[in-house]
Amino acid sequence: MNYILGYFFDEELYTGGISSIFIFMLIIGMILQQQTFPFAIGLSVRRTDYYWGTVAVSGIVIGVTSLLLMLLSAVEGELLEGWGVGLHFFYLPHFSDGPILLRVWISFALMLHLFHLGFGIASVHRRYGKLGMLVLSLSVFLASSIAGFLLTYYRWWDDLFEMLIGLSAAELASWSFPITVLYAIASYALLRRSTV
Repeated sequence: MNYILGYFFDEELYTGGISSIFIFMLIIGMILQQQTFPFAIGLSVRRTDYYWGTVAVSGIVIGVTSLLLMLLSAVEGELLEGWGVGLHFFYLPHFSDGPILLRVWISFALMLHLFHLGFGIASVHRRYGKLGMLVLSLSVFLASSIAGFLLTYYRWWDDLFEMLIGLSAAELASWSFPITVLYAIASYALLRRSTV
C-alpha cells in the first residue's frame, strides 16, 4: 500500500510502519509468559531453566530480526534509494545513521528493551495478580506525575529535550541497556516465586 502511495507523492514518504515491529516485541513479551509458563511448569521444567531458555530464544529471535532490518535498511537506503518511489520504511533518518553494525545494535537494544519490559509486566501479573498490576500502574503514574511536576517546577524540560536531541540513536539505545538488565533481573526474581 505504501509503495503504491509513493507514486503519488512528490516528496519523500516516511511511513513509520517499522514501529509496529517494535510494538510487537513488547506485546510478545507480555503474552509469551502467559502462554508458555503454565505449560512448562506442567512438564516439570524448573523456573530457572524456563527463564533462561525464554531469554535465550528471545535473544536469538531479536538478533535475527535486527539483522534482517539492517539488511532491508541497507537495500532500501543504499541500493534502491527508497524503492524507486521515495518510500522510506526501513531506512529512517537518525535511526539509520552510522555504520551498518550500529544499526543492528540500535534495533537489537530497542527490541530487547521492549521485550523485557513486556516480560517484566507479565512477571508482576504472574507473581501478584491483579492487585500487583494495580499497584504497579499507580506507582508508575505517581512517579511520572512527580517527575513531570519537578521538571516543570525547576524548568528542566528544555534541558532534557536538548540533551535527548544531542544524543544519537545508538547512544539512546545504549542508555536503555542498563534498564533492560534491571527488567530482566526483576523478572527472574518474580518468576522464581511465582505459582502457576
